[in-house]
Amino acid sequence: MAAKRTAALVVPLLLSACGGSPETTAAPTTTAAPTTTAAPTTTATGPEGPDSASADALSALFTDEALTAEVELVACMLENGSESNCYQFEVSSLPSTVDTDGPYCPEFVGDEAGIWVWDGDEPGLYALDAEFWAMVGAQGFDFVDADGNVSITDPGAGPMAPVDTANSCLEASADGSFHLRVLMPAVPERLDEPTALSTVSRIGLALDGVTIFGEAPGVAGRGGLPALDACGGHIDPSGYYHWHFGSESIQTNLNKAGADASCDIEQALEAILGFAYDGYPIYGPEEEGAVPPDLDACSGHLGDTPEFGATYHYHLSYESPNLPGCLTGVTAVGSLTSPDNSNASLPGGSGRGGMGAGGPDGAPPDFTEAAEVLGVTLDELLAALGPPPPDLEVAAATLGVTVEELQAALPPPPQPRP
Repeated sequence: MAAKRTAALVVPLLLSACGGSPETTAAPTTTAAPTTTAAPTTTATGPEGPDSASADALSALFTDEALTAEVELVACMLENGSESNCYQFEVSSLPSTVDTDGPYCPEFVGDEAGIWVWDGDEPGLYALDAEFWAMVGAQGFDFVDADGNVSITDPGAGPMAPVDTANSCLEASADGSFHLRVLMPAVPERLDEPTALSTVSRIGLALDGVTIFGEAPGVAGRGGLPALDACGGHIDPSGYYHWHFGSESIQTNLNKAGADASCDIEQALEAILGFAYDGYPIYGPEEEGAVPPDLDACSGHLGDTPEFGATYHYHLSYESPNLPGCLTGVTAVGSLTSPDNSNASLPGGSGRGGMGAGGPDGAPPDFTEAAEVLGVTLDELLAALGPPPPDLEVAAATLGVTVEELQAALPPPPQPRP
């Protein structure tokens, strides 16, 4: 933490302590009450605006080799329509700062494996051990055959229509050949009402260069289990590694749940973890040895931080997953994109792809927009497509459209990885 504090002293640091352009006079961060989610719109300020020096200071907070390019200050548009300046980060799809090799899914029920937050009966955080597979088997999920072999599917393999992943442990193939680009407001703006985060929502960027997403897709409603490693991360079907937990405190969650798994990342309950997409920092679950008592609904509050002084910031929790459930600030348009892989499946980003025509983490494809384009109901479209792989000629005839019209409306399938 001492090194990070030194970096923060270089400039009146960004994100919550530094202002906009030199002509801008933004309201101070202390206008927000620490226990409420609603707050005035603009919060960050400082005697100097964000510049190359503040970008350098921000870079110094990240783990060595976490970033693949210099942090840049660029013009951007925020989701509320306002023009602003954003810090632009670029990271690898497979950062060298963390172990992305798993284990995830076990080949046999007794093999070493990852973890999962189960959403069926007896919900909670579990190690993917023999006891877990027996429990879900008793609930009607046939992941394991009579010989104890676990069904494993790569949800991103091949240029096909949606893959049937029911009753399979999902383990995607890694692809380290591309990059992810992140935009965060240099001067965060608070929302009147926070933005709730749904499944696989964009949350932030960790200091190890790994993107952070919200809760992974549930199993009970669809049958496929995209296993996490013991630190709470896994490979997306389009090949990049990302977090679904704050890894620096996950061991406490595992121990609390009685899950027999160990994260090899050094645990730090009070350290800065990274930054949310709205520009506010994220810290471990504790301050001065305890969970802060004044956290709002987004697990954030206004308080002192080693790096930025008094500012609004988020905390991890001891719930599973342990990430904020909402964001209090405005995010940038195009906050997560890939500059060199248009098929990357990115929540809210520019890429498309994933499991078949699905989304990040093998989530089922969303055909709502396609149904609207074709002038049919969603149920009519899904019934016409039938089980994967669909017969497009039959589906088109059933819907009274041409095959070309149907293909143009449907979400595109992923491209095969080399």
